[in-house]
Amino acid sequence: MKREQHGAALMEFALAWPILLALVLGAVQLTVWASETMTARAAALAGARVGTVAGGTAAQAGEVAQRILAAGVVGVRATRWCPGLPPPAPLVWVCAQESNVDVTVEVGGVVPALVPVGFADGLPLHAMVTLQKEVFAP
Repeated sequence: MKREQHGAALMEFALAWPILLALVLGAVQLTVWASETMTARAAALAGARVGTVAGGTAAQAGEVAQRILAAGVVGVRATRWCPGLPPPAPLVWVCAQESNVDVTVEVGGVVPALVPVGFADGLPLHAMVTLQKEVFAP
């Protein structure tokens, strides 16, 4: 191998390495974000299910959703807060509300990015589930 070819190969590697690294880190970030999004959806669904059973309340629904989020969201802790309440909004929040006929559990906020390039504020997270309460007819 000639000296010029060795230098060219080194230059090509130096130019390709950052692109490859960005692709790998982007894939990791996308995978973690997808997992957190699915966790938010599962937490909202589980919370709504708890709130719809006979004797279930919105407080119980919110507690279940909050516990599920604790295990699946990286780097933040979910707190109870509902849109429309006085700020500041927490990074990740759970809002459980009930009416006479249904229960709504909403999970939202921002999760921190593992690779903060382009995502300085974090990545959005949102899921909302509304289920009807169980009704037993005599």
